Amino acid sequence: NDQTRVEVDYSSNESMLSSDDSDAESDSSMHEADELKLAGENHESGTSGGTERSKTHGATNAEIMALNEASLLFKSNLFKLQIDELLSETLVTAGSKVTRDLDAALKQIRDVLVAMDSTKEMTVDAATNHVRKLGKQATGHAVAIPFPDPAPAAGLALKLAFAAPEVVNVVGSYPLGMAVRTQRSFNVDVLAQMPAQMFQERDYMNYRYFYKRAFFVAMIRVQLHASALHELFDIEFELLRSDTRLPVVVLRPKSDTRLAKLG
Repeated sequence: NDQTRVEVDYSSNESMLSSDDSDAESDSSMHEADELKLAGENHESGTSGGTERSKTHGATNAEIMALNEASLLFKSNLFKLQIDELLSETLVTAGSKVTRDLDAALKQIRDVLVAMDSTKEMTVDAATNHVRKLGKQATGHAVAIPFPDPAPAAGLALKLAFAAPEVVNVVGSYPLGMAVRTQRSFNVDVLAQMPAQMFQERDYMNYRYFYKRAFFVAMIRVQLHASALHELFDIEFELLRSDTRLPVVVLRPKSDTRLAKLG
């Protein structure tokens, strides 16, 4: 502020010099005096101001990028602030304090999946009875294999078997930090890959792959029910995109758990 005030005074002296030729010699002396005064004040302010400037830091790369983003993409700083506020209230980020219970549950789900019991090869009828029996033990009622339509024909020469998933990963928007709460809830997708030894060369024909997939999904559901996860989740089948060929297992947090509050 002191420097600004001095510069204003100095400019007024220059105006006076250009408009008053009769007092040029006097004004010149005043001009020189002002220059000496200005130089002295600049020296003093430079000594004290240098310490203040050394304490301040320039904008970080992230701040510069945010400013550029606001001007190029949003065209309005106010709109950018509104978007940031909306995302802070709706985004669900993995590894944060808010999702600590969810991350622990996902780890528990993975541990159960990779440790599931395998079965030997069996016919379609034997596999259907096996799932029905396991489901009744775990849930109190029989569980049917969600075969697509048309279901396997009686006496079909197809062997079904189950083995623990080869790969279990959290996929989709959640691990990318892009999961968003909606009015209902939000989803976290877990991928369980079927082991290669479960397939044969001709499984692409006559729905054979989809029958094996349905048995795999059914075995996952009944074994999840048999684990401690049934205390945290309601476990059921759903059709992905309403496609009968793509049943999936859905785990919904029970209303009396802390996970239910996250949604």
